[in-house]
Amino acid sequence: MSGDGPKSARTYSAKEVFLTVQGEGGQAGRPAVFLRFAGCNLWNGLERDRATAVCTFCDTDFVGTDGDGGGKFASPEALAQH
Repeated sequence: MSGDGPKSARTYSAKEVFLTVQGEGGQAGRPAVFLRFAGCNLWNGLERDRATAVCTFCDTDFVGTDGDGGGKFASPEALAQH
């Protein structure tokens, strides 16, 4: 058996992708592309569950793919070309 069985379909869900200026660190002031993936492994985004979440301080809107430049992409290449 070669281990080359069918690959599972993977999609990359991006909440938003945007061009900005790096605001901190050694690269401050340089252009940067920010990619915010949808979802989080520490909290599901539902306010009713915030008190029991691992992360209780998050203020990032990571639910869905409806942000600027967001969407579902079939490959890293498709996401990079977006």
